[in-house]
Amino acid sequence: MTSTEPLVRPAVRARPQDTVPASRIWLATAAAFAFGVLTSLVGAAAGAPLDFLVLDATIGGVYLVAGVIAWRRRPEVLTGPLLVACSMLNFVGSYGPTALPVLTTLGFSFQGWYDLALATLVLALPGRWPVGLARWLAVFLVGAFVVRSASRLLLQDPVMFGIDGAPANPFALVADPAAFVAIETASNLAIAAGLVIVGATCVWRLVASRPIVRRVLWPILAAGLVAMAVAAFDAAEYATSTATGAVLVDLPEPWAAAFEWALYGLRLAVPIGLVVGSLRLRRAGGPLVALAVGLGRVPAPTRLQSALAAALGDPSVRLLHATPDGGWTTAAGEPTTAPAEDAQHAVTVLEHDGRPLAAIVHDPVLREDPALVGSVLAVLRLTVENERLDTEVQARLEEVRASRARLAVAAEDERRRLERDLHDGAQQRLVAVTMALQHARQTATPESASPELRDALSGVAEELQGAIDDLRELARGIHPALLEAEGVPVAVSALARRAAIPVEVRSTLRRRLPRHVESAAYFTIAEALTNATKHARASRVTVGVADQGGDLELTVEDDGIGGADASRGTGLRGLADRLAAVDGEFGVRSPAGGGTVVTARIPVPAP
Repeated sequence: MTSTEPLVRPAVRARPQDTVPASRIWLATAAAFAFGVLTSLVGAAAGAPLDFLVLDATIGGVYLVAGVIAWRRRPEVLTGPLLVACSMLNFVGSYGPTALPVLTTLGFSFQGWYDLALATLVLALPGRWPVGLARWLAVFLVGAFVVRSASRLLLQDPVMFGIDGAPANPFALVADPAAFVAIETASNLAIAAGLVIVGATCVWRLVASRPIVRRVLWPILAAGLVAMAVAAFDAAEYATSTATGAVLVDLPEPWAAAFEWALYGLRLAVPIGLVVGSLRLRRAGGPLVALAVGLGRVPAPTRLQSALAAALGDPSVRLLHATPDGGWTTAAGEPTTAPAEDAQHAVTVLEHDGRPLAAIVHDPVLREDPALVGSVLAVLRLTVENERLDTEVQARLEEVRASRARLAVAAEDERRRLERDLHDGAQQRLVAVTMALQHARQTATPESASPELRDALSGVAEELQGAIDDLRELARGIHPALLEAEGVPVAVSALARRAAIPVEVRSTLRRRLPRHVESAAYFTIAEALTNATKHARASRVTVGVADQGGDLELTVEDDGIGGADASRGTGLRGLADRLAAVDGEFGVRSPAGGGTVVTARIPVPAP
């Protein structure tokens, strides 16, 4: 990702889930709704009681509404399609007591298949499909239901309906009451046993699940337990009545009918529990606002992972970062394997232009509320972008620091070269000319030269000597030879001796430092002494040089009139610029009438 890209790119997104076109969802919804309306009309025409029609339509409608909501929220899992299927299967079973040819047989044969759909739904949550033992349990139930439906469709006799005037079964291959009773009894007992195990699975998952799963799924699993208990009772009663002709619970009317409808209606617990669990999951995302507010600055990666865990209500959350070479690192920056999904973990990946940026490994139950996960991803996207920008800024700052350090070293090397050139070149030539003039003056006798010429030679020699002294002072200002030979303490002591006012030097520096550090320290002290002498009206100055290991601390304190302001004078600004070139710090404390204290800190590179 280059520095020219904007702060936030709309293309940054979570890895898309398997999607279902909205048109397909609404088409299935319309078909289920039309089938329900048709079933109600057929029931009314067949003389079904009004209370039956209302309750039947209500149950089918609740399944349908919950299925549409779940399907649109999570199109990649079975929850929505299974609930819509439950609605249609509920209406299929309603044709059993209508005494209509063909429809009665089909209704009775496929009666109760919504229990299979509910069991599969409970076993699959919160994933896409049942896994492990749950998958084998689902397969067992499918087999038991298929055997029961096949027996009812191909072997049963109209008498087995227990309905007066039941039509003949057009699909029967052979009317074998004994075989039918045996298969009906065995298949219903198998279904009852399987549904009891599904209910036990709900209890075990409630007890053994992590807090986030227990908090969100307990309404669904508790409702599933109730629904499975009712379905198991229903299957067991079919087996008992088929084998013995008696019922498990014999109640007088109207209690018998009320009991039957209560058992029928309790199957609504699963879709209702699903809605309640979804609402609880939304409440679990309450800390999201605090997470967004807390990201006003770039957080430490491990702190970000903790914030994500709190926002999602899932302590098992792990945040992984993608590396440019295609690898992955943990929140703490340690290399790790690529994130992978399993029965206990879901992975949501943040991508940009098809390349992964980060991934959240979380509990699959969080997918029950994609809006919550999407909100967290939006905040995470901003955070990842901020981290990227922060990394780029830090890298550029390091480049600037390194560049300034190289410039400081180069400037110091250039000063040393100029000092050598002046000393070894122009200064030596001027000394030679001075010596030649002095020799000419000494050899010029009164007989061979006029007094005026001899005075002129003496004057030129003196001027050249003054020029040499000035040149030496200039060379010393460019790069003092004493600083090069002896180091900061000795060179600063020489400055103190030449100062116009008393200067006390206190130094704890006992080692040589890199040349650019020594040069910056020397000229900082020299400029501060010059300011104290020219402007502070000080009577004495104290210079401190302290070796702090990783830093060199400088202090120049005078007892002058104070009032120095770095923003108004070029000298102090020059000091600040010089120190900035070596990544140093500069400060001035100068109250009016209270003297001036110039402080500086210069980092010392490790050897």
